[in-house]
Parts: sequence; C-alpha cells; structure tokens
Amino acid sequence: GPAFPLGMVCLRTVGLVLAIAASAGAFAFLPMTSQKSRSGPTPYRFFSTKAQQSASRYHRSQQPAALRMSENLLEKAMATKQKVIDELKANPPPGVAERLEAMGTIKTKQTIFKALKKPKGTITVMPQMKFKTIKLGKFCEPPQADILSSHYYEAGAAAIACGTDAELFGFTGKDLAIAKKVQDKKKGEFPGPLPLLAYDIMLDPIQLADAAEYGAQGVFLNVAALGERTKEMAQAADGLGLEWIGEVHNEEELQLAIDADCKIFGICNRDMVTQEVISPVDAMLRDWTTPIEETMFSLGNKVPAGCLKVAMGNVNETLMAWKLRDYGYNCVMIGETLMRGSEMRMASGPYQSAYNEAKGLIKAFKSKGSVKYGPSSTASFYGKGEGAKETLGMISM
Repeated sequence: GPAFPLGMVCLRTVGLVLAIAASAGAFAFLPMTSQKSRSGPTPYRFFSTKAQQSASRYHRSQQPAALRMSENLLEKAMATKQKVIDELKANPPPGVAERLEAMGTIKTKQTIFKALKKPKGTITVMPQMKFKTIKLGKFCEPPQADILSSHYYEAGAAAIACGTDAELFGFTGKDLAIAKKVQDKKKGEFPGPLPLLAYDIMLDPIQLADAAEYGAQGVFLNVAALGERTKEMAQAADGLGLEWIGEVHNEEELQLAIDADCKIFGICNRDMVTQEVISPVDAMLRDWTTPIEETMFSLGNKVPAGCLKVAMGNVNETLMAWKLRDYGYNCVMIGETLMRGSEMRMASGPYQSAYNEAKGLIKAFKSKGSVKYGPSSTASFYGKGEGAKETLGMISM
C-alpha cells in the first residue's frame, strides 16, 4: 500500500490515545454502583472516593431522622424506667404503699388547671427543671432546686415541672420535694405557691404514688410511651388525687388522650423515638420555618373545647410564645433555655445576673406583646421592641 509519512502516523496515534483517554474520563464520572442501583437517580457524580463518601454522608443527613437513628430512644428510656419500677416494687419508699391502698379516696383538686388558665390574650409559662435530656445527656451545670424554685416564683411562672429521674433528666423526686418546700412558704402571699408537677416517663401507678409522696400535685403522662394504657394510668392518677397533662405527639395520641378524659393537653414538638424536632425551627429567624398553622402545634385545633393546651418542645423565643398565645394556647413549657441561662450565673459580670436573665425571659414570654410589631427575644435583650422592658428590667436588677 502507499507509504504514510511518519508525522501523520504519529498524529493518528496521538489522536487515538486522546480518544481512549476521553472515553475513560467520561466513564470516571459514572457512579460505581451495581446494576440494580442504576435504575434510580443517584447523587454521586464526583471525581474522588473521598468526595463520594462525603456525598453519601450528606445524602443520609437528608433522610428522615427515624431512618438515621440506630436505636429507639423512647424504648431505651422505657427500659431504664422499668428497672426503676422493679426497684420501687421490691422496696416501696415510706408512704407509697399507703397511697396506693388509698387510691380512689383522694379528691383531685384543680390547682394546676386554674394556674394555667388565664384570660384570653395572655399566656402562662411553666419552667421545666432538668439538666439532662434523653438525647443530649447532661447539657448544663444547674443551680440548686431551691434557688430555681424561688426565682421561677419571682418571675411569675404559673407552675413548675420537675424531672424526677437522675439518669434521664438530672433532677430527682428529692429535688421536687425541695422545690415544693420553697413554694409552701408562699402560702398566704399573692400570688400563692406554684404547683409542682413530676415530669417523667410514667409507666406504672407506683411511680405516680411515689411522685405524690414527694409532693407533686400533678404528673405528665406520655401517650407515646403508654399507648392504649393511657386511660388506665389516667384513672390511677385521678385516684391518687393527681392532675395530669397528656403529652401527645400526633393525632392518634391526641385521640387516646381524649378517650382518657384528658383536661390539659401537652402538644409536644418532638418525635419521642428520635427526639428530633417535628416542626423545624430556622436558626437565624428563631422561628418555625412554616406558618404556625402548618406546624405541629396546629394539632391544638383538635383539642376539645374547655380543655387547656400547653406547648412543649423547642419553644424558646418570645415571638413563638406570642404566636402560640394568639393561636389559642394557654401555656408554654420551657426547659433547656431557662436552665442554660441559670448555668451562666458564675460567669456573669457585675451588671448582669443569669438568674435574672431567665426571669426576664419568663416575663417577656408573658408580656402582652404584638406578633406583628414585636421583635425576636434576642432583640428584646438589646432593648428593642415589645418585651424588651420586661427583659432588660430583670437583667439590670
């Protein structure tokens, strides 16, 4: 055949090499997956294995929390409580057995219901005493129970919820008794003593009797934990003279609480299995990412007339409290925010007290501020907008 110049051969060779390299480069962009996984879309369009792994982690982070969590935190907590129940039954504390024997003969007072029910256009605050959570573990160094009880009274709280399990919430029944003793000294004053509620995962009537023996006037009944046993535990609480708040997290649990003749509903913005927030909050805006009508708290619309609604779970901003107030809620329960404020007392300067910061927050939440014109609670600390007077007034004391 005809002879080709050497230069042309070299050019063809180079072109062939480049074509092969280009083909290989194109394949490098394709995901390294099995034939089965190629049937659907994949986010892995990256150059390196490290980048692929990073994308995989990001993809998992976008999945529902229930799929990411390897353990059921509610079941874990319930297993912990079962051990406590077994110990209580094996060695009943003084007075507990007697209370159980007297079940059904003690009349329930409406102290908590009356404390939480205020005129339309106002909202009450229930601080929650805890320095641990099921998910986070210990999150702060708290003041003593008597100091917290005193300051919550001074701030104008309506009631106090005290955790009663050292492993789950930090505080115990003994701390509740200490807080109750502080409140008992307010008898004859105006306002009178704040009622105390035991916050725990109640699974057995002996826990209710134990809480009552420590001085609790009410308890929380977590419907996610109790399920169909909610009515049974509600009747036990009534028989022991305890008011109770039915903590619900979805419409099915709400119906179970209604069937148990619940009078005070705790609408909780947390999934008990994962402890994740149900209705997300924008960290920058310090507000829900959607209108309140689309949040978990819209469940309150289905609460029977004449009953009370308590908002629970990540309600830690003034505007959130005011929106809930305008939406028909009677009370907000606030735990971590107030506890963290109290923790910083040792680091406070000469012109600021962290205790008073917590009191200022309670007063700001209660103030008759406007959602339309009011600031975030962060702004109120700088003296801007409604609620600022209450906040700065307490901080400066």
